[in-house]
Parts: sequence; C-alpha cells; structure tokens
Amino acid sequence: MRRNGWILHQDNEPAHNVLSVKQFLANKNITLLEHLPYSPDLAHCDFFLFPKIKSVLKGTNFVSVENVKAKTAEIISSLTEHDLRNCFEHWQHRMQLCVNSEENYFKCNRS
Repeated sequence: MRRNGWILHQDNEPAHNVLSVKQFLANKNITLLEHLPYSPDLAHCDFFLFPKIKSVLKGTNFVSVENVKAKTAEIISSLTEHDLRNCFEHWQHRMQLCVNSEENYFKCNRS
C-alpha cells in the first residue's frame, strides 16, 4: 500500500527499528518495505555504496578522520542518476532472486 508515492526499504539495523523512527515514518505516511533478516545482499549500502566507497579509498593514507569524511562525502556527492538507476536495477534483480528462492539460501554476485 503506497500512501504518498514513496516506499522506503531499509535494512534491519537496530537504529531503524526503534519506536521513534517507526513513529516518524508513520507520521510522514511513508510506507516501509520490510527487509528480510540475515539478508545483507539486499541492502543497497552493502552491495552498492560501500564497495564503491572502498574502491576509491583503497590504498589512500589519510591524515585525519575529517579527511576521510570529506572524501567519502565527495564520493557520495559524485553519484550520478545512472549510478542510482543501476543500483536500483541490481536491487530489483536481487529481490527477484530472493522471491524465486522460496526462502532457500542463494548467493548473489557482488556486481
């Protein structure tokens, strides 16, 4: 049921499941797509964002945490619409694999 045109998919991070977050989302009429337990291959950050950040930061020595934060923010800001569409298409494919598996274990490629 889409109440405002948005559906939010977030992982099972404990901070996402606290009452205040659930109340905020309910007050904003944001529909949640529940995340299956123990399924990091379905979390956008795990299969898309973190590998992208790690590939850019790999081998770089930073003099401060602030430099790491600044470079990470730069990487995130440089994401294009094409990048986000690609992420969404991969997510849809992974979700379909999950549905097709009928709750059996499956492994996704990291691409």
